[in-house]
Amino acid sequence: MPSTAQPIERKLAAIFAADVAGYSRLMGQDEVGTLRTLASHREIMDRLIAEHRGRIANTAGDSVLAEFPSVVDAVRCAVEVQERLGEANSSLTQDHRLRFRIGIHLGDVVVVRQGDLLGEGVNVAARLESIACPGGITLSAAVYDQVRKTLPLVYTDLGPTSLKNLEEPVRAYAVRSPTLQVPSSPESGSLPLQSKKPALAVLPFTNLSGDVEQQYFADGLREDLIAALVRVSGLVVLSPSSHLVNQSQSFGSVASPKSAYLLAGTVRRSGIRVRVTAQLTHSTGESLWAEKYDFGIDDLFATQDKLALSIPAALKVKVEEHERQYALTKPPSNLAAYDFYLRGRHFERSFDRRERARARSMFLSAIEADPRYARGYLGLAWWEIRTLKWGEPTDRDAALACALEAALTATALDPSDADCHWALGLIYLWKREPGRAMASYERARSLSPSHPDLLSDMADALTYFGRLEEAIQLGQTALALNPNRPDWYMWNVAAAFYLSGNYEEALRYLEQMAQPGPAYRLLAATYAQLGRQENARQAAEELLKVNPDFSISRFAAQAPYTRKDELARYVSGLRLAGLPE
Repeated sequence: MPSTAQPIERKLAAIFAADVAGYSRLMGQDEVGTLRTLASHREIMDRLIAEHRGRIANTAGDSVLAEFPSVVDAVRCAVEVQERLGEANSSLTQDHRLRFRIGIHLGDVVVVRQGDLLGEGVNVAARLESIACPGGITLSAAVYDQVRKTLPLVYTDLGPTSLKNLEEPVRAYAVRSPTLQVPSSPESGSLPLQSKKPALAVLPFTNLSGDVEQQYFADGLREDLIAALVRVSGLVVLSPSSHLVNQSQSFGSVASPKSAYLLAGTVRRSGIRVRVTAQLTHSTGESLWAEKYDFGIDDLFATQDKLALSIPAALKVKVEEHERQYALTKPPSNLAAYDFYLRGRHFERSFDRRERARARSMFLSAIEADPRYARGYLGLAWWEIRTLKWGEPTDRDAALACALEAALTATALDPSDADCHWALGLIYLWKREPGRAMASYERARSLSPSHPDLLSDMADALTYFGRLEEAIQLGQTALALNPNRPDWYMWNVAAAFYLSGNYEEALRYLEQMAQPGPAYRLLAATYAQLGRQENARQAAEELLKVNPDFSISRFAAQAPYTRKDELARYVSGLRLAGLPE
């Protein structure tokens, strides 16, 4: 008897899988409002899928599965969907925004009843969607290989990633653009664990010069080495603080013991001679590599270059050719410029205004000593913008103009220096130009994809732009990458929680700060919102010791928040804390 079963149709297709992040929670909070927003968002998505020659195959509740004739169409559609939904969300309160995750894969599928799709290709796309951040897009390597030279986007290699119910890891890539909701990592913030990259903690270098004032030189060498190493995409680089006691404990939230390493060093400077020792060990104590460098000060940068390339080699980490070319920032022609820059960077970290004023003079001296040295201008740009960021009295327009001119000069002199683009991002943020700000941050991130300081500051920018959920995730990723981080990492995450109305969580991060400094303003506002008036009063007093000229009106006028309701939430807390108008 002839079979009545329909033949199975197989084909190769670009599969687009989308799903709403936190849908069950949102439905529990406001079922009617969530369904109304979902309907309007789906209308936007369905229209864009059709415009990009796609076909919706399967739908279930908040999820969408579509196929496209080409991966280029699928990725273009995904980017436009996230952009349009981001615009739609901007008119909604934080509690009513729906953010889709999107995963795209090119693979074999089975077409069944009424055009539904099944098969391995669908499974991979769905799993890629599950690791995307809300508002983010992840691609398989099969998709990335076809679009990386075709579409003008920025891609972050997440490495071979273990996906649920798939036997083999899938190499995944995150898509970013200046207007796209920026994915930081899988939602758990465990990117280093999933990518299996070795994690390297660069410990503070010991100054053996016999002169405590030479500590700035040892710190500077270490920071320049870190800046070189974070450009190696196959390595996760940590920078533990000098107060860290048991360094091996710092790896718990970052990587398994099999891939955790420590780099320790000493620096001895005597006149024009320098001796640097470096030792690489496994976190278990096993020694892997050690080297001693004796050199004249004129050979400083060549020695740094050797050190930056020797460490990945010892860890058997491949350094791509473009990473090798950009391993170090361009050296100055005059070493006095470098010395002035290091001294300026040392003074700039102080909360004492007199010390910070010395920093500015050092950066100007670096520029005078070598007008072609990018870092002198970069230091000046950072100094000007941080004066604004810390709420100190200054001419806002003049400070921004000076900072922008200095950062643009630095970028023109050394376009491969991630820190130059990072500074531009921060300046454009304070100039209230979000498109340019995010483009600059993205460029910096493409040059230093695992730079935790950059990621934390980028999270702060997202907070100012009202993208609070993304800011929290990116800030937490930075915290995971650098467990012994500086205080301002906590400040940045706390600010996003505060503006989300989660004051308890904001306080949890703020109370981990050893020296809040300018962050006392957020601490005061948080205590006030929680009704802890005595704590709020004490935090306000501490803020006025650090910044005696602080005023709510100056803060409100200068802070570049794009959402008035979020700025109003901050200002109300400052007023409740009793800070001066």
